[in-house]
Amino acid sequence: MSPSDTDWAATDRAGTSRDGAVARVDKVVRVVATSTVSWEDAARQAVTEASKTVRDLFVAQVETLDLAVHDGTPIYRVRLRMAFRVDRRRSTASGVVDVRRYLVVADTTLHSTELRDLVAAYAGRGPSEFHVLVPRDPAPFGVGVLADPLTGYVVPVDAGAGADADGRAAAEERLDDFLGLLRQQALAATGEIGPANPVRAVQDVLARGSFDEVIVSTLPSSVSRWLRMDLPSRLARATGLPVTHVESLDGQAAPAR
Repeated sequence: MSPSDTDWAATDRAGTSRDGAVARVDKVVRVVATSTVSWEDAARQAVTEASKTVRDLFVAQVETLDLAVHDGTPIYRVRLRMAFRVDRRRSTASGVVDVRRYLVVADTTLHSTELRDLVAAYAGRGPSEFHVLVPRDPAPFGVGVLADPLTGYVVPVDAGAGADADGRAAAEERLDDFLGLLRQQALAATGEIGPANPVRAVQDVLARGSFDEVIVSTLPSSVSRWLRMDLPSRLARATGLPVTHVESLDGQAAPAR
């Protein structure tokens, strides 16, 4: 019999030291994954994908399994609960250090000198980790299904409908180039393509990770859609985190991010 949410949280969210003080804090998130192969494959994909952007993932528990059929093809869905440690301590050659974690939100300005200079300046302040989020992908997550927000059950859809394949490919190339540059500078960096809505994309990342600050990189205010929607202020209100805005001086015609 599975433990209740309360029991699970009590046993896994916090560790204690000998004097009774909390030694660490763990965060629990829920993830839904699908597969056309099996429930085991869906669970394996969920853990693999989560491990790309979540540090210190240490336990995953299956909550529910269900099955849908689309055009004669079974769609296996698994809902998992995962826990990871919210820990800023890292072991280095010189000992254990505390790091600051930054969430960088950018798209067409990943090439900009202004963003790269800001990241270098932040890294110069002390041990740092950077996760780069490119809000770009309009396609639904999963293998041809969406979760109905009311029932929680899967609804078959065309996963490719409306997807900007060329735009995503270009965004992935920019992201890979930017991460490669950071890693050449010996900086700890990860990245991902997220939903096209930048506020939702940031909220999705924060639901499974913890950060100290958000960096938003945009084009000049005369052409930036993100600035017209007042993205830096909206993210500050939505996340409660410090938000730093860096404006690229390299204007581009489209898309105006």
